[in-house]
Amino acid sequence: MDILLVIILTLIIIVLIAVFVIYLRRKADFNGKDVWDTVISDPITSEAIEVEHVQESEITIPIERLPATTEIDGKSLFEITDRTVIARISATIPAAADTAARTVTNNALKNIEAYIAVIPSSTTLSESKQMEGAVRGFYHGTKGIKGQANLVKIDPMKISKASTIAIGVANVINVGSLVVGQYYMSEINSKLETMNKNISKISDFQDREFKSRILSLLSRVGEISRFSSEIMEIDEQRNIKLITLENLKGIATELLGQVNLTIDDIFQKSPNPNYKEYQKNVDDFNVLVEYQNVLVTVLEEISKLTYLLGKGGISSDSSYSLFNKFLEQSVQTRNLLEQWHDRQVKSLFIDLDKKRISKIGFERFFSAIPGFVDDKWKYKELKQGFVQKINTQIKPNQKAFNEHKEVYDEDVQIIIKDGKYYFLHEASDIG
Repeated sequence: MDILLVIILTLIIIVLIAVFVIYLRRKADFNGKDVWDTVISDPITSEAIEVEHVQESEITIPIERLPATTEIDGKSLFEITDRTVIARISATIPAAADTAARTVTNNALKNIEAYIAVIPSSTTLSESKQMEGAVRGFYHGTKGIKGQANLVKIDPMKISKASTIAIGVANVINVGSLVVGQYYMSEINSKLETMNKNISKISDFQDREFKSRILSLLSRVGEISRFSSEIMEIDEQRNIKLITLENLKGIATELLGQVNLTIDDIFQKSPNPNYKEYQKNVDDFNVLVEYQNVLVTVLEEISKLTYLLGKGGISSDSSYSLFNKFLEQSVQTRNLLEQWHDRQVKSLFIDLDKKRISKIGFERFFSAIPGFVDDKWKYKELKQGFVQKINTQIKPNQKAFNEHKEVYDEDVQIIIKDGKYYFLHEASDIG
């Protein structure tokens, strides 16, 4: 009987100890949660917040309603039409789809509303100014976005949370690059189509092989400039296109160098042409200048595509380095051509403003007496097309520049209006 009593008492003591241990553990967990709640409700400090405490929505893109008085220039809005990009926006900014649907309803009720969502630039998300090797994420307070947390690397035991954060950062950066890519690649494609039409207008009696090479170059660059979310998102595809662009850059510089040398060769061999020779030179230069303009532009677009497909990994300085070199060469060539024209206009007594040229030789002798009565007898009228060609060649529209926008370093502003998404590509137009 005594043995049975001892066993029962022992079991009761064990149960009490177990209950006490469980109680202590639950209390510790509860106190830990209270500490975290206190941390996120206080203003952000420079100290790192452990990744394991950051919720899955650590990178939050807020959507703000724009005041009714806000004016946005329609020319600054580019509609985002690619379904994949829209889907990525909705996934990254969960409230975007509901907001877009609401703008359609409100518009039907004649209560037009516009909203803005600002996607932080890649530099904002990829590094923290407060801590080396950290990235930044937003966290919530009672009234929306409270502040930003520094997110640092953690040990392997916490890898799941670290992966969540890495994916969140990657998704935000990816959406920003897709929006920017669709706009600028659409702009490039439009320019290339215009250039293609200009080249096609050049008479067929000109060098057909050279013209064919330029048309082929435009077509190949145009193919890459057609926006594709697959190319922008799949690294293997992007790398293939980047290699292709390097090859096309080599072709463009070769053709442009050939054009510049040909222009230089013509005015070097014709320092003092007569009027008939001058007319022929002007016609030749007209074609070459058109080729030069097209090749300079397509080389710039190739450089821009290189930067866009680099998604911030290739600097604008690197992307445009070769373009800047050949642009400078082309500007120098056009300046020399302008000086050559000035000499010919003066030596041939051409008046470009009045579109006329002084008569010479027998024509001038026989027109001397009538010229006393009416000044017009001393001159011959120039054809409008001829004067226009000269003016085009002596007034180059190219300007050398070395700095280009680092578009991936800028926040991406998305306007939601009438159920549609727009990229605000000129942020200064809103305020």
